[in-house]
Amino acid sequence: MKQHAFLQVAAPAVAVGEVLADLGTYPHWNDLVQAAVPADSSEAIAAWTTTLRAQVGPLARSKQLRFVKTVDETDSEGGDRRIRFERRELDGREHAEWVMEATVQAGDSHSTDVTLDLTYSGGLWMPALGNVLGGAMERATARLSTYVNAQS
Repeated sequence: MKQHAFLQVAAPAVAVGEVLADLGTYPHWNDLVQAAVPADSSEAIAAWTTTLRAQVGPLARSKQLRFVKTVDETDSEGGDRRIRFERRELDGREHAEWVMEATVQAGDSHSTDVTLDLTYSGGLWMPALGNVLGGAMERATARLSTYVNAQS
């Protein structure tokens, strides 16, 4: 399953990119991410223990995953940025793939275009997960703008 969302954020691209590059900020503006705590990492890349939570009517489901930041690239102008987080557990077992990717593109000095992609290869939570993720992305649009501007 792959979810794709396009957001227009009323904030400068550099500020938006800084927020999106820190998974620890996601619980403040994305209600799908309940917690994202920096995790000890033997790798030379940032890692977070992350709790995802989805609710459909009275039913709620939570999942704890370990995410690492595998890509954080900024163009030479410093405005456009690509950030990617991937599930990478340390238990030696094979797990369903979770990938969160954000692309930040500078608009004018007061707006930024953001593309968010979430990929999940497992079968758990299907088929209702698509609707839950779509709703979470819509709510995240306004909350991301508010959060970024409050940090500036």
